[in-house]
Amino acid sequence: MDPHDDPLTRLRALRTVEATHEGGSAAVAAQTLHCSTSTVSRTIQQTEQALRVALFERGTRGMVCTTAGLAVVRGCAAMRAELVLSASESTPQDPRPEPLRRQVESLFRVLTVPMLRCFVACTELTNETLAARSLGLSQPAVSQQLRSLHQAYGRALMQRTQRGLRLTRDGERVLAPLKRVLNILRVLQEQMSAYRGEATGRLHLGVLPMASTSLAPRALAGLLQRMPKVVVTVSDGTYDAMARQLKTGDLDMILGPLRGELVAPELEERELFRESLIAVVRQGHALASAGRLRSLRQLRHQAWIAPLENTPAHAAFERAFRAAGAPLPQASFHANSPPLVRALLMKSDHIALMSPLQVQEDLASGALVRVPVTLHEVDRRIGITVRRAFAWPPSCVYLWEQLNALTPFERTQVGDAGT
Repeated sequence: MDPHDDPLTRLRALRTVEATHEGGSAAVAAQTLHCSTSTVSRTIQQTEQALRVALFERGTRGMVCTTAGLAVVRGCAAMRAELVLSASESTPQDPRPEPLRRQVESLFRVLTVPMLRCFVACTELTNETLAARSLGLSQPAVSQQLRSLHQAYGRALMQRTQRGLRLTRDGERVLAPLKRVLNILRVLQEQMSAYRGEATGRLHLGVLPMASTSLAPRALAGLLQRMPKVVVTVSDGTYDAMARQLKTGDLDMILGPLRGELVAPELEERELFRESLIAVVRQGHALASAGRLRSLRQLRHQAWIAPLENTPAHAAFERAFRAAGAPLPQASFHANSPPLVRALLMKSDHIALMSPLQVQEDLASGALVRVPVTLHEVDRRIGITVRRAFAWPPSCVYLWEQLNALTPFERTQVGDAGT
């Protein structure tokens, strides 16, 4: 499909579907949208033809949305929430409901995907020429799209400086909502593909260190077997950095330890299972051959590798020593990278509290050994974090199913490896 002919590049076409659903007929939708009935009918017909999906069932009682049509309606509602946020923030001097409603309806009429993509590309690259090259457009075309976006909001969202393009204060306010609008449209495209029986799409997954060695690879392998045409991008890094990406729609979900009460209000968590950290050392370490059970207090003066602060692993580390009535050890090394911690453990006499999932292969091979020590309050919740009211594309649904299917198997393997 030519992207210029794709109705999902025009918010106006989707708004027409929503208005027809709400009114039950093209005639009522035409009154709402202040256009002719023939325009509404033609727009819906062109949209269905382009998507190759029926959005309405026609009958004597009017037009009723199909399942695919309802997905479009839900997408419109989600986009409206974002457009309201962007419009109200950009017009703080006139927060009355009616002007805001008219502004949002105007945005639905004029905004297009190319307009939004040009805006986002320019904010990321700070240069129209580079943005045009990344989008496969000419520089004048990008400039025109930016001008149209500024006109839609009635104010400049970007300005030119000696160092390149910079967002104005209004531009900073609308950037995140407009990026989320693009993400909503992307999810809609993937949902329409699923209704056509085409398992395609894109998944951008953030993976925290705990999940990178076993949990994520196994689940993604199952996803790609079920959806071989899906394009998967995996990002790592700190939780805070990935949470920011999640809020703007740059990430679909984060996999790893959950934050509980510390999670941002815009995000929600879904638990998969709970795990308990274990103490591990290299084969040949003095503690590896110690058969008797020790207390954590006795191990306080060992050379510890501590988790990074402000992480669930470090919180469990602190709880464990507090429960043992012992002060925290003077750790000589702080890290959250499983490969780095494993490598240091194998080449030194350090000890660390680690996730069983991170070291299950090393435990099975004997390269690392579990230390017989009593640990209390080292449980942590493992799962996914997503945006609230996030419309899950098929790829996210399938990944969640794979994670749920793998969890019992993974936990069994961890128990076997640690014995």
